[in-house]
Amino acid sequence: MAVKGQDVVVMLKLLSLPGGEWTYLKLARELGMSASEVHTAVKSCETAGLYNKHTRQPNRTALKEFLVHGLRYVFPARPGPIVQGLPTSYAGPPLAGKIHFDNSETPVMPLLHGPARGPEICPLHHSAPNAAKLDQKLYEYLSLADALRMGRARERKLAREALEEIMAAE
Repeated sequence: MAVKGQDVVVMLKLLSLPGGEWTYLKLARELGMSASEVHTAVKSCETAGLYNKHTRQPNRTALKEFLVHGLRYVFPARPGPIVQGLPTSYAGPPLAGKIHFDNSETPVMPLLHGPARGPEICPLHHSAPNAAKLDQKLYEYLSLADALRMGRARERKLAREALEEIMAAE
């Protein structure tokens, strides 16, 4: 079973939850997915070694390795047309301000009435931008994932360092 973009979003959401208390229904509501989609994502990630069913948490070491070394090959991201959305990649948290760029180049996850306009970065799942809007920690993880998916070497390095720092702090 191949890992899908929604599977990665579910694992990042699990990382963002304080205390690790969750249900399929709660995750589904917060991510804008169905409970069966979340269940399938968890099972898929368990098969891939990204999720530990005994701790009910992502396998942090394997997930970090996948995000840093595999995400850009499995889910590559290229800037698309100019749209309204949430700043992401090097323009989103926690990398915002670390890389200087022209505001017209702000990569965004498409979101109606988002705070920025820029080249669209196709999200890992269509519901990710709305979920990110409601959960700051998830937004940080998704922005870092986008930097790892689309970034040049310097951006990927900064994203890797930020990811390691955030994951170590939790």
